[in-house]
This record gives sequence, C-alpha cells and structure tokens, in this order.
Amino acid sequence: MADSTTTARTIISHLIANGVRTFVLCPGSRSAPFAYALYDAEQAGLIRLHVETDERVGGFVALGAGSVGELTAVVTTSGSAVANLHPAVEEAYYGGIPLIVLSSDRPHHMRGVRASQTTDHRAVLAGSMRDFREFPAGGLLANAGGLVRRIVGSAQGRFRGTVPGPVHINVGFVEPLMPDSSWDTAASDVAQAQRESAKERADVRAVVVAGSSRYLRNLDFALFDAVPILAEPTSGLRQHPNAVVAHPIMLSTQLRGQINRVLVVGHPTLTREVSALLADEHVDVFIVDDLPAYADVAGQGRVVDAADIPAVLGENHNWLAAWQAGSAAAENYIRQHVTDFSYAGIGREISRLSTHLPLIVGASSIIREINLYAALPAPPVYANRALAGIDGTMSSALGIGLATGKPVRVVLGDLTFVHDLGALVHTAHQRSLDLDVVVIDDGGGSIFATLEYGTGHQAVYDRVFRTAKELDIEAFAQAVGASYQPVDSLAQLRQALGQLPVGVRIVHVRLGYTAMDEDRALRSQLRQHVLHAVHLGLNDIQ
Repeated sequence: MADSTTTARTIISHLIANGVRTFVLCPGSRSAPFAYALYDAEQAGLIRLHVETDERVGGFVALGAGSVGELTAVVTTSGSAVANLHPAVEEAYYGGIPLIVLSSDRPHHMRGVRASQTTDHRAVLAGSMRDFREFPAGGLLANAGGLVRRIVGSAQGRFRGTVPGPVHINVGFVEPLMPDSSWDTAASDVAQAQRESAKERADVRAVVVAGSSRYLRNLDFALFDAVPILAEPTSGLRQHPNAVVAHPIMLSTQLRGQINRVLVVGHPTLTREVSALLADEHVDVFIVDDLPAYADVAGQGRVVDAADIPAVLGENHNWLAAWQAGSAAAENYIRQHVTDFSYAGIGREISRLSTHLPLIVGASSIIREINLYAALPAPPVYANRALAGIDGTMSSALGIGLATGKPVRVVLGDLTFVHDLGALVHTAHQRSLDLDVVVIDDGGGSIFATLEYGTGHQAVYDRVFRTAKELDIEAFAQAVGASYQPVDSLAQLRQALGQLPVGVRIVHVRLGYTAMDEDRALRSQLRQHVLHAVHLGLNDIQ
C-alpha cells in the first residue's frame, strides 16, 4: 500500500519519463502531495512549473501550451476545482488538443455522504475525455508506469483509431498530505521510470499471447516463426505452426518461470494462467496496437506496431524447441487418452469436425475445453469475447449465417442455450437459415466447479451457481420447427457433426449431471495427467 507522498512522486516520475515537462498547478489542500513533488521536480531542473490560483485560467494555460505541441498537465485539488476546467477541456476535446487533467481526490468512501469538498470527479468531465484512469487512495502502484504511459499516449492520439485530446488522471490521497522530507531522488526516480519504459533485455525468452481481434487476424505469420504462440480459439494465430497445444497447462511447467517477455495480440480473456502471466511484474509486456483499444489487463504494457514485432520477440530457437516438445507431448497424450464422452472429448471432436463451416462457440465451459484440448493448428472460431457474456450466442450465429450465406454451427452449454431461446423462434414469411445448434447439456453451469466455488458445499453450488433448468429440449425443437438429434456418445457426435445443417437442427449432447466434487476431480485429474506427460516431454530434450 502506498502513502500519499509516494503516490504523488511515482505518478509525477512516470509523467516526466513519458515526456510531460510542463505542469500548471492550481493550489489546494488535497493536492498538497502533488504540489510538494512538483516543487522538488522544478528545483531538480526536471520540469517547467506554472502556478495559477484560478482553475479555469489554469485549464486554458494548459490548452494553449498543448495547441503549440507542448503536452501539459493541469493539477487541481478536490471538489469544485475540477468543474472549473470544463470549458478548457471541451475546447481540447473538440479541437483535438492534448491536455492532461491531474486531479486530487478524497478517498472513495467519502463520496455520497456529503463530506466536505467531495464530488465525483469523473462525472464532471466524463463526456469530454479521451481516456480516464484512477488511482484509489492508498492503492498499489505496481502498474503505475503502464497506466501513465497509456494515458499519455491517449492524450497524444498515438493509438490506432484515436486522435489527440484531453485525458484525466484522478488520484485519491489520504493523510498525511505533507512529506517528511524533500524529494532528493527525483532525478534518479525519473531515470528509473525511463528504464522501466525502455524494457531492454539481452536474453529474450518471449511468448505470444493471442486472443480475439478482427483487425489483427491478417498479420503476417512470418513475424512469429521464432516464438511459441499461446493462442485462444478465437485468434487467427491458432492456425500458426507454433501454436501451443494445452497452453494453460503448459503455463504450469518450468517454462513459465523462464518467460521474461510477452507480446499480446488481440484480446485474451479465457484463463487465469494467462492473466497472471500478464500481471507478473518480472515479465515485460508488449501489446500490438488494436481496435478499438489494446488489451493491457494489468496496466503495465507498452504498445507497439506490427513493424516492431521482430525486435520485440527476438530469436531463441532452443526456447521455441522446448515449447514445441511440450506441445507435442501434450497432443500425444490427449490424442491417446481423451477418447471418452466428456467435455474434453466433446470439445476436441467439435474443433476437429467443424473446420468446414463457420463455428461459433458459447462462453463458459466449452470454449475453455477447446482451448485446453483441441489439436493445433486449427482455424479460429467466432465467440462474443469482448465482455464474455453468455447472452445472444445463437442470435450472433444467425447474424453470421445471414451475412455469409453459409451454413453455420454454434456450440454452447445448456444455460447459454436457454438464455437465447427466442433466437430460434422463426419469423413468419422469412427464409430460414441453415444452422446447427449443438447443445452440451450437463445440467447447468458446470464451469463453476472449476473455480473456487467448486470447493464449497454441494447444496449451495447447485442452488446458486449450477442453477440447472427444467427444459424439454426435444419438445422445444418441435415447438420451433427445428429438427432434433440426440447424442449420447462420441461416435454419435462424430456422425452428427459430419452432416451439414439444412434448416435449423438442434444436436442435443446429453452429457448429463455430474456432482460438483466428482466434476472438479475429473477435470483436475485430466489436467494433471497432461501436465505429467508434458514434464516427461520436456525432460527428454534436456
């Protein structure tokens, strides 16, 4: 946890390291940590400091500096001070002029209780900001450098699809607000922040983490020929020869601790293993600029363009060979042993037998099973991963079929199916689309068994997490005029998936209910078996 003096100095250090050299200070009590830090930075010759008592004037001073190319931060105290910046912020927004609002705030718990000089700073300026970042009072600062770098880039319009304009950093401060001593290390702290931003390494052991992206689907595969690729099912890089099988499991091997650089392509969303990797402060994170915004979930990444990829990744053939050996070992085990009528076997067969038509995959268990156990390389699938909700999955599949004119297959769990039943009610006098709806019916939301909730009580789990629905899927198919095909084995599933849909067909994969403890144990056991096989494969090359 960070005190107010450390917070202020850290943020000012990173602003200076990212090219902000001019600051306009409007004095106040809550902004005292910034005031002292700016004074010391001025004394060290690091910045140009201008002081104004009227925030409206200060805002326009910063605007004027920005209009001639000098990115400037205007610093205010809490309360109505921020509102006085609004005219200058509006001008910057519509004029495309870079400007940084650096506001000082009370702790969050003081909002909404009529505490003195407390208001919602974001609400005051939200409609006129290109970007907003907040540092809660007493919060951690591990990702301060990345967040500041991102918001400075937003102010300058450096990211794809953006233009210059105003941005807002809101910082909560708690007492004491006055430092015990002067900031004698200002110059060295700024230099350290600059070194963190550069992220230079002699020995690069990089991986690519790839998620969904419309814009980045057409990147040149040759850019990634010397690096392992951890590609989610929605990524176009899933087709690359270097795509790693069972990569979440591979991130539990000794290779995980050797990763020192990650390049993020697209929007990865599926696993906690990847999220932990991207949040590791010992790993340099680079992100390929994307639309509508790049994915930097831990706020410590550095944005690069496609042209920068070779320099970021480097070449380390022994490193790539180790990942390929582990991937081959995982694939060999899965191919030989994942042959039962289970989520893993179903996911693998769906991926293998759906390459001839557009495949849309619902959220929750099935996309994760494909991510874990499908053979690679393989074509990417479609999925609504921007917010990763289960709603509207069949409707989205209908839209893809409508737009492409092709038969479409959508695969989803029973709860995701129930969530979008209305999509299958046919509109009168409208041509029917050719749609396969593969419903994996396991009696509710079994994905929760794989999370911490699966360690609790069975009754609680079934009642408020699994929430099985009582629906006769065959009767529903008849009601909406869809054909119905039950599946009770992998052989039947293969037979069903070998057919192209004609009209709407519901393929009911009757996996059935498995108790929470048993479900969790079976999934964990399979992961452990694959992990053991990978360890053996890695040992063979050492």
